[in-house]
Amino acid sequence: MHEFSLMEDVIASLVESLRKEGISKAGAVKEVVLRIGALDIHSEASFKQAFEVQVKGTLLEGAQLQLEIVPARYVCSQCGFEAEVGVGEADGHQVEPVVECERCGAPCPVTGGRGIHPIDLVVEE
Repeated sequence: MHEFSLMEDVIASLVESLRKEGISKAGAVKEVVLRIGALDIHSEASFKQAFEVQVKGTLLEGAQLQLEIVPARYVCSQCGFEAEVGVGEADGHQVEPVVECERCGAPCPVTGGRGIHPIDLVVEE
């Protein structure tokens, strides 16, 4: 459900931007490249499914979604180990998620991996 409501907002914003740019033909957008933080997505498959369902009947109908996950990171204050945190490896519902260090097991605060980053559209000329 999270992915569905998040995608709804993204699509509404993109359609509004396309209209402002004077694009009024469905199918003009061939690809949507969406970068999203790993903590804001629970399932890539459900995110892609939400896109496919919600673009029907919009200016984005027929566009392919290219999803790029922006990982979160941690640096262990105990041993200095650094690592990326992928989808589902930390609880994105927490304000300040914590994971266990892969090397020493110490609790480590997670940084980054949130939000929607710049979106690229591939538009037919």
